[in-house]
Amino acid sequence: MTRQTDIDDLNKRGYASPKVVDWYDELDFTHQTERVILDSLLPAIKNQKLLDIGIGGGRTTKFLLEISRDYIGIDYTAACIEATRRKYPRADLFCCDARDLSIFPADGFAFVLFSLNGIDYVTHEDRLRVLKEVLRVLRPGGFFMFSTHNRDYRYFNKLPWQEGIRLNLGFLKNCLYTVAFLPKHFRMQRHEIHTDEYAIVNDNAHGFSLLSYYVGIDQQRAQLEAAGFVDVEAYDMEGSKVEHDRDSPWTYYLARKPLFPG
Repeated sequence: MTRQTDIDDLNKRGYASPKVVDWYDELDFTHQTERVILDSLLPAIKNQKLLDIGIGGGRTTKFLLEISRDYIGIDYTAACIEATRRKYPRADLFCCDARDLSIFPADGFAFVLFSLNGIDYVTHEDRLRVLKEVLRVLRPGGFFMFSTHNRDYRYFNKLPWQEGIRLNLGFLKNCLYTVAFLPKHFRMQRHEIHTDEYAIVNDNAHGFSLLSYYVGIDQQRAQLEAAGFVDVEAYDMEGSKVEHDRDSPWTYYLARKPLFPG
């Protein structure tokens, strides 16, 4: 039986790997859906207090600093904070875990971002704790944006050749990559969890070194609303609002803290 600490330890070890830290350090882009949502929020969050969770190597730091200098970035991997600090020495950066944001006061941020599916690498119980912590530090009317793996994706938990044969170089490279890591994948599978609400599986991220949380839109919406968020919107990877989606491996969410309690 998988212990909660197994998932946490394996993912923390994976993210602390020098190769993984270097990979995040080289990222310098925003996804189309991120741009769509940020553009829509700009009037509300321009020059406001922003919190960037799971910054990795600072992929989103540059873009959020352009929106507001009142920016704080956090990551639970110290090496990632060091990598980002080298690039943005004047940014306020802290080694901090999203499950415990007690270093920040309640009602402080106009916007919180948890990008690149970073919320997917804690246990289910801790994920719900993250949602509560984010809600607490948001000011009334503040926005929370994040991405997560889509359990409704038509190719969820399938190996490349199970998705259908495609005679192109990318498909062949993906198959070779997967075959090389199959022994590790089979070892990691014993830690997987499958429930009606969510699944935690060993996908191909970073050489099959992580256990990733997958959830469908209905279930994720329910989690956000149970935590206290309102006005939940889901977006596909093209930046379009969706109610259901089998075509995108990730889903982006935008939710708001109510203006008034209860």
